[in-house]
Amino acid sequence: MLSCDAGGLSTAEAQVRNKRYGSNEIRFHRARSPLRMLLEEFLALFPLLLLASSILSWVAHFILPGQGYELIAAALLAVVVLNALVSFIQNYKVEKMMMSFLDYIPREVVLLRDGVKILMDAKEVVPGDVLFVQEGDKICADGVIIESSQLLVDESIITGESEPVAKQTAEDEIHPDMQAASGATVLKGHGRILVTRTGRSTSIGAISELSQGVQQDRTPMQKELADFVRKITYLAVGIGLAFFAIGVLIGNPLWTNLIFAIGIIVANVPEGLLPTVTLALTQSSVKMGKENAVVKQILSVETLGSTTVICTDKTGTLTQNKLHVEKLYLDFQEFDADDAEAFDNSPGAPPMVEIMALCNDVITTNGARGQPVFQGDPTEVALAEFVDAHAGYDSLSSRFTLLENQPFDAKHKYMWSLYHTQGDTRYLTVKGAPDVMMDLCSQVHHGGEVREMSEDERRMLVQRADRYADQGLRVLTLAYREVDDGARAGNLVFVGHVAMVDPPRPEVPAAVQACKSAGIRIIVISGDKGETVSYIARKLGIVTTPKVITGETLDAMDMEELVETLRGGEVVFARIAPEQKLGIVAALKEMHEVVAVTGDGVNDAPALKRADIGIAMGKRGTDVAKEASDIILLDDNFATIVRAVEEGRAVYDNIKKFITYILTSNVPEILPFIAYVIFPIPLPITVIQILSIDLITDILPAIGLGNEPPEKDVMLRAPVSRHERLVSYRTFLRSYGIIGLAEAGLSFVVFFLVLYHGGWHWGMATSGNLPLFAEASAAFLATIIFCQIGNVMACRTNRQSAWSHFARFNYWIVLGIIVEIGFILLVTSVPSLYRVFSTAAVPLWAWTLIVFAPLVIFGIEEMRKWLVRRGVHFLSA
Repeated sequence: MLSCDAGGLSTAEAQVRNKRYGSNEIRFHRARSPLRMLLEEFLALFPLLLLASSILSWVAHFILPGQGYELIAAALLAVVVLNALVSFIQNYKVEKMMMSFLDYIPREVVLLRDGVKILMDAKEVVPGDVLFVQEGDKICADGVIIESSQLLVDESIITGESEPVAKQTAEDEIHPDMQAASGATVLKGHGRILVTRTGRSTSIGAISELSQGVQQDRTPMQKELADFVRKITYLAVGIGLAFFAIGVLIGNPLWTNLIFAIGIIVANVPEGLLPTVTLALTQSSVKMGKENAVVKQILSVETLGSTTVICTDKTGTLTQNKLHVEKLYLDFQEFDADDAEAFDNSPGAPPMVEIMALCNDVITTNGARGQPVFQGDPTEVALAEFVDAHAGYDSLSSRFTLLENQPFDAKHKYMWSLYHTQGDTRYLTVKGAPDVMMDLCSQVHHGGEVREMSEDERRMLVQRADRYADQGLRVLTLAYREVDDGARAGNLVFVGHVAMVDPPRPEVPAAVQACKSAGIRIIVISGDKGETVSYIARKLGIVTTPKVITGETLDAMDMEELVETLRGGEVVFARIAPEQKLGIVAALKEMHEVVAVTGDGVNDAPALKRADIGIAMGKRGTDVAKEASDIILLDDNFATIVRAVEEGRAVYDNIKKFITYILTSNVPEILPFIAYVIFPIPLPITVIQILSIDLITDILPAIGLGNEPPEKDVMLRAPVSRHERLVSYRTFLRSYGIIGLAEAGLSFVVFFLVLYHGGWHWGMATSGNLPLFAEASAAFLATIIFCQIGNVMACRTNRQSAWSHFARFNYWIVLGIIVEIGFILLVTSVPSLYRVFSTAAVPLWAWTLIVFAPLVIFGIEEMRKWLVRRGVHFLSA
C-alpha cells in the first residue's frame, strides 16, 4: 500500500491515492448558517412561552377589540424578536472568531515527488509520500521516521507529555520513538517521514471524530429556565382556568370569562424576564471578555458559577510549558534554584555554570530590549537561561573556543563538547542521563578541589538523582575533564545534578486557594508521567498526599470503582488517553457534579465537549480544543478561571434577584382581574397598564439587579447544589405570598380610598363615572410602581440587610427609579396620555400615601431577611 521508490511517489500515483484516501484535511469547526442560528433563538422554551402569550392576546383582541390586547400581542412579539437579535449578535461574533482560526494542519510542506523536493499544499499529502521536516515545522500526517538527525519533537498536544521526544530512524521493529504524529511540532533537528495515515485517519483526526461523537448536556441555566417556564406556565394556566370556571359558575358571559382568563394568563407571564436574562448574561460575557475569557455561548457564564469540580490539564495550563531549573545538587549539598546567593557562593558553582553554558547547542538571538533569547531543545534553553541569570551566557561562552562536539542522542544518552583553553589543555564538558553519567565519573569536584569518588559517594549521588526523578523532575548530571589528546567521555569529574521541571504559573497557587475557599475541587488529569503530575499538584497546593492513577490502572476499573475512587480522597491522573479522560468526566457527572474541564491539546477535546463547561487555552490551544469548548482563555491563565467563576456566581445570584423582583408585581397585576370577576367593582388595572409595568418601569431596575457586583462572600461559600432551584417554591412564597400580597394590599387600599373619596360605594354600577375610575386606576398603578422602588432596593441582597447597599451606586437602578417616577408622573399629569393608559390626575392627598409605599415594602422584606438569618429557613427566597 505504501510502496514508493527512492524518488518518492510519482505525480500520477499521488493523484490516484488522493482519490482513494481523500484530502489530508480536517476541518474542526463546521460553519453554522446565520439564518439557522437566528431561528434557533426562537425555539427555546421561554421565547415559545412569550409567543404563545402573544397569540392568546391576538385572540383576545379579535374577541373583544379596543381593550389594548393587540398592543400586548405586538409588544410580546417585539420582546421575543429583540431578545433573539441581541443573543444572535453575541453568538455570531463568536462564530466569526471561530471561523478565523486556521485549520491545525499546516498549509505548505516539503515532499519528495518524482525524485524532486517540492513545496506543496499539505492537503495534497497522501499515504506513501516522503515528507521532509525541520525545526519549527508542524507535522501534517502520521508516519514512520525513515531518517533522523537530532530530531526532537513536541507531542504534548496529542499525548499531554510535557517532555519532548527524541526521534530515531525506524528499524525492523517499529517503536513509538520511531513514529511521527500529525499535529506535533519539530523543536530541533530535521528528518524524513514516510507518511502512513492522512486526514481523519491520523491520530489527531481520530480524536476529532471522538470529540464530535460526544453529546453535550444542557447547561444548568438552560435546565433552570426550562423549569421556571414550566412552573410559571402551570401557574398561569391553572389560575386562568380556575377563574374561567368560577366566572361560568357565577353566570358571567362566556366571552367575558375567556377574555379575563387570557388576561390572567398573560399577566402571570413575566414579559421582561427574557430580555433581562439575556442582557445580564451578555453583559457578563462582555466583562469576562475584558478579563481575557471569550464566552462562546452566553448561557455558559452562569455554568461556571455552578461548577463543583475543575478537571485541569497540567502542561501549559497549570504550568508555563517550558523547562526551568528547579534544584541543583553540588558539593554534596542541595540548592534551590531561586536562592541565587547561596548557589553563587558554593565552590562548585563556577564549573557547573561553565558546563551548562559550554555543553549546550542553543541558538542565541537578541530580544526586544537587547536581552538574549534562546531557541532550541527546551532542556538546553532552561540551562542557558539559568547561566544567563548568574554569569551572562554570551560573556561566559565567548571565553572558550569550540573544537568539537557530539550532540545528545537517544542511544548514548549524553552530550559532550570540547573547548580550547590556555596552553595546550583542552576542556571537555559533558552532560547526560544520571544512570549513564555516573558510570563515566571516577572523580568528584568537592570544595573547589578534585579527588577520587568513593563507592559510598557514588551510591549516594545515584540515590539523589533517583529521588529527584521520583519527584517528577527531569535530571541531568554534569561533569568535565581536562584532556591532552582526543576527546573521550570517560574518567570524568562529577560536578553536580541539575533537576528541572515545567514550572507552575506564578498566579496559579492563589487561584487554587480561591477554588478551595469556594468549595470547588480541582483534579489534575495529564498525559505526563505520574511523578511529574503528583509533584506539580502538590507544589500548587491542589493535593497533599495524592493517589496517582495511571491510564493502565484506570483501564482495569469499571465505572463503579472509578466513582468510589473519586469519592475516596485526593487523586491525580497520569498517562491518560483521550477516551479515558472522557470516562473520568462521565464518572464525575454520574456523581452529579457540575464539571468544568480545561485543556489545550487535541487530546483534551472530547472531555471539553462532554463537560458541563469546557475551557480551552487561547494562546497555545489547538483549534480542536477551541471548537469543543464553551469558553476560551485568551491568556492561557488558570487564574482567569477563578475570576470567571466569581462572575458566574454573581450572575446566578443576580438572575435570582431580578426574577424575585419581576415576579412580585404579578400579584397586584393578577388579583384585580380576579376581584373584578368575583366582586361588583371597577377593574383596578388595565392590560395596557400591566404592559407598562412589565416592559417600561420594571425593565431598567431588573437590568440594574443583573449588574450588581458580586457580594463579598460569593467565593467563600459552596457551589450551588444541583438540588437547589433557581426558582423554587420559596421564591414564589416570597414574591407571591409576602411582598406581592403586600403590594397588592397597599394598591387596593389606595384604590378604594380614592373611589370612596370620590363618592363611590360598594354595589354601585361599574360603568359610567369614568373619570373617578380612571383616578382610582391611576392611583392603583402608581402604588404598584412605588412599591417596586422599595422592592428593587430590597432585592439587592438575598440574605444580608440591603441598608448598606444604599451607598453602592448602581447606574441602572438609579436610572430605572428615575424612569419609574417620571413615567407615573407623565401618565397622571399629561391629559393626552390619559386615554392611552386609562389614567387621570391622582389626588394630592393620595400621593402622601403612595410615596410611603416603598418604605413599607422595604421594611417587610428586611424583616423577612432578619428572620431568615435567625433560622426561619422556609422564608428564604
